[in-house]
Amino acid sequence: INNATRRRNLSARRSCATGNPIDDCWRCDRNWSTHRHRLADCAIGFGKNAVGGKYGRIYTVTNPSHDDPVNPKPGTLRHAAIQPDPLWIIFKSDMVIRLKQELIINSHKTIDGRGASVHIAGGACIAIHHASNIIVHGIHIHDCVKSGNAVIRDSPSHAGWWEVSDGDGVAIFDGGGLFLGVLAVWKERDEKW
Repeated sequence: INNATRRRNLSARRSCATGNPIDDCWRCDRNWSTHRHRLADCAIGFGKNAVGGKYGRIYTVTNPSHDDPVNPKPGTLRHAAIQPDPLWIIFKSDMVIRLKQELIINSHKTIDGRGASVHIAGGACIAIHHASNIIVHGIHIHDCVKSGNAVIRDSPSHAGWWEVSDGDGVAIFDGGGLFLGVLAVWKERDEKW
């Protein structure tokens, strides 16, 4: 009986624990949504030094439906991802984002799906090219398709020709300081996760 009581008392103190060290790092804070940037301190392993958009402002994605790869509108994920400044990107509500072309993520960005059910699905997916300090956490990436042979904006001042992608959920080319945490990825072309 003493052991059972001790276990029950221990679990009551750690009721927020999930067994996943990344989630356990932030989930026990009842005010996590106002302390979102603390997620950057939770990374382990390869991405443990990634700061993402920790030192930037919060950008809220409000529009899941308008995906223009060349002229993205403010309020879209694509518009946020190509900005030159550090950003912590969150989502106003649950949404499914169908990308027409790969989503190019610039350095010093955090895509934080906590608090919403966010799916990048049924179209192109994510590409990280020559970028660093990126955190992608808490989103679903699935049913990715090949895309490319198209012009895609990769910064507010540049749009260029991108070759055909291979349909991976997250394609990384020369990226460093990357923290890809608690993602659900399925039915993408490579599926070698």
